[in-house]
Amino acid sequence: MQDVKQILLREIEALNREERRDNKPRLSMSFLKNHPGLWASMYVCYALTVALIFTTEFLGWPAFWGATIFVLLMSGLMMLDVNPRYRFEDIDALDLRVCYNGEWYYVRTLSDAAIRDILSSSQVSDKVKQGIEKLLALKGEVDFYDVYHLTWGQQPASSV
Repeated sequence: MQDVKQILLREIEALNREERRDNKPRLSMSFLKNHPGLWASMYVCYALTVALIFTTEFLGWPAFWGATIFVLLMSGLMMLDVNPRYRFEDIDALDLRVCYNGEWYYVRTLSDAAIRDILSSSQVSDKVKQGIEKLLALKGEVDFYDVYHLTWGQQPASSV
């Protein structure tokens, strides 16, 4: 089963490298391009807040500067994009990373080379090979979770 784990680790590293998944924040305009209405509504609300600040007697410059700094900080944060790394230990783990990464192991398929490596390995059991061949015949692809489930069943990935 170590052969399967090594193949999966190699595939995960290749995905991380190809997609620049390194947990580093990068400046990106994708949020602005994908959600221009949300961006505009934030500034409309800011303008209304400024109008409210200067039309009331008990608010003033400190509230204005606080609101301005908050809006600028949020604008900056919305322009950051982080590509979190895929990890073997995350397969079938339900924690906060799933909220951001999604359950990637269900939707990311293994490459043909990885499937060939698993099927040609003498260390992999016939049960796993037959399961992979059956999945290929039924759905035409094999994802990370399919191989994980065939190989280790319900065992947590962190203990494999």
